Amino acid sequence: MIVKHFQVSTFDLRPSYLDGRIMNAVLAKSQIGVEEYLELVLEDRPEPDYVDGEVVERALPTPTHSEIQALLILMFAPLISRFGLLLRPEIRVRIQPHRFRVVDLAVFRGARPEGRYATVPPIVAIEIVSPDDRHSSLAHRLEDYRRWGVPNVWLVDPELKRLYRYSEAGLLQFPALGLPEFDFEISAQELFKDV
Repeated sequence: MIVKHFQVSTFDLRPSYLDGRIMNAVLAKSQIGVEEYLELVLEDRPEPDYVDGEVVERALPTPTHSEIQALLILMFAPLISRFGLLLRPEIRVRIQPHRFRVVDLAVFRGARPEGRYATVPPIVAIEIVSPDDRHSSLAHRLEDYRRWGVPNVWLVDPELKRLYRYSEAGLLQFPALGLPEFDFEISAQELFKDV
């Protein structure tokens, strides 16, 4: 449910008129301003992305998605005190003036993200594949992170039990992903052993 109403073309769409189909059409195709996007409150779905004036829904996470997210946080946890890293699940980041993404898990070093969204790239951006994710949407999201300057863009696929690293060369599968400067590695075998 949207708590705030907003104008789309000449139609005034108030929460009482927004049932499932109309809501989906509004979220998928509406051109709204940055401030309107930042004020959206959606109680029944994940926070959407914002790409060049368009509100873009993200796939609904599954229990497995949440489990993987929790496991990743636990695996990264020792680095928090040792190296001063900050873990931020489901954080909104501003990649360009009119482009916001919501990262499944971002790892920051140094300054703590303040305000309504992060404006400095994390050192790691991790996306976890959900069954409803489309390949093209994931590819655009990963490319946005890379172009923004995130040095480690990772994709975790719980269904296939695979780990990927995204770079200028594209999406490549690895048996483990790591941060050598922190002597840190996550293997697919370790991450998916109980999933």
